[in-house]
Amino acid sequence: MAEENKDQNWLSQTGKQFTDLDFRELGVPDDLIHKQGFNRAMLDIVHAENMEGYMKLGMSEAEARSKADARRSQAIQAAKANGLKM
Repeated sequence: MAEENKDQNWLSQTGKQFTDLDFRELGVPDDLIHKQGFNRAMLDIVHAENMEGYMKLGMSEAEARSKADARRSQAIQAAKANGLKM
């Protein structure tokens, strides 16, 4: 596996000095460090945090989910447009 032990996070893919281990404390499972699926896990974590934040602002769960879904979609589109791998 060529990707084994190679940082997968989008910041490292753009040349920034971040390793996958830098994101462990945010809740990325150890079994996804340096593996395909790392960025999907990050998106799921951010999606959940966004939903929680939107609901704290007074949005209904449906409104919060819709807005968080839109943000996740925008992030995926931007990543793909910049040639980043999931």
